[in-house]
Amino acid sequence: MSTAIRYLRLYMYQPAPLGGGRRGIGYLSQYGDILRVSFERDYIDDAARPTLSLSYQGSNEQDTQRILSSARDARLVRTDGRWPVYFQNLLPEGHNRERLAQERGCSPDDEFELLAAAGHDLMGALEVEPIAPQEDIPEVVRHWHTTQGLDVLEPGFVEYPVADAASLPGVVTKFSAVQDGRRYTVHRRGAAGSVILKLPTSHHPDLVANEFCCYQLCQALGLQTADVEIITREQADLPEHVPFEDILAVQRFDHLPDGSRIHMEEFNQALGYAPRHKYGKGLATDWPTMLRVLDRLSPQPVQDTREFLARTVAAILMGNTDAHLKNWALLYPDGQRPRLAPVYDCVCVAAFFDGSPPQQYAVNKAIDQSMRRLTWDDMQALIASAGLLRAARHVKLLRELVNKAKAEWPRLLAQAPANMRETVLERLASGVFLSAK
Repeated sequence: MSTAIRYLRLYMYQPAPLGGGRRGIGYLSQYGDILRVSFERDYIDDAARPTLSLSYQGSNEQDTQRILSSARDARLVRTDGRWPVYFQNLLPEGHNRERLAQERGCSPDDEFELLAAAGHDLMGALEVEPIAPQEDIPEVVRHWHTTQGLDVLEPGFVEYPVADAASLPGVVTKFSAVQDGRRYTVHRRGAAGSVILKLPTSHHPDLVANEFCCYQLCQALGLQTADVEIITREQADLPEHVPFEDILAVQRFDHLPDGSRIHMEEFNQALGYAPRHKYGKGLATDWPTMLRVLDRLSPQPVQDTREFLARTVAAILMGNTDAHLKNWALLYPDGQRPRLAPVYDCVCVAAFFDGSPPQQYAVNKAIDQSMRRLTWDDMQALIASAGLLRAARHVKLLRELVNKAKAEWPRLLAQAPANMRETVLERLASGVFLSAK
């Protein structure tokens, strides 16, 4: 095995109350198949540190410092060529991953190179970049490897991030862009994008219209969503030809047009799940945990828990069976305390079920069956299991939300793709929450 070690500097943008600017918080290193996160001592010792992830927090400050400085914790080190799961979730999936690997000239399985390639345009307030070649291996990196008996002799070379590369989680083809008037371009000259351009697929050319309508349905219920619009292919300066006329432009809430950043993490990261486990352990287990996180840690727990419950009901009504843990996120406006991030990636997947073979959308179909069996008693039990007070009051508000959807959604659905319109109208009429009359 090579005795060279490759490493990246890990930076985090801080909001003004924490000092502002870009702060170095650690290093990411690779030695053979060992991938390691080494946090800076001043970050470990700083009780007022910006929050990277709830998965790195313990029950108290002493426990948190123990996690951040651990020699063997799986949250910090892996020996299988993969990043610890928090950083795995920063990487793209599917075609987006293949495109990034091609831009970097590496294998789609080379997680170190993929993260290095997109280092200036990652989710949240993070950046990674290599250190100048003449610099020695940082002591915090060398120390861990030498204490493990590893023979680290010299630093290995790491290329700088690929110009205009980005890491956007998800499997639908996406591009990171900036907006200039009515034009959107992915040629950002190395800057992070503030807009995500999402394309439909050959199997579902109506995907953009479907998702756009789902945003409208959520907004009609007073839910907080990302800002979106449908743009034409002519408005987007893309690096490759696409055979679709419509593109969904989603304004990011973690990367703002003025260049500032707000840290965020997916619930998949907060709960410590690898990307392949994004469907978690099921609604009965994960949803109460998510509610407890918001209830105990959010600076506005009532608003965030009510919003969470309302989104859950909206997802059931609209047939959004892909509201997995990578499509729910926490936002850190003050750098430390989590708020529920706006709605994003909401699609009426149930509209695609009709006529599909049993194995297609198998996971989504199973989720839909489970969701459609939920009763108001089940919802009240779920709310109570999260420790929220006045569960019956929450259910009353959710019943009112269903009635509001029945009143508001038909008008909006008139502009939706036909398969989506029929699917959601059926669900409003009789398919789910029948007792909401």
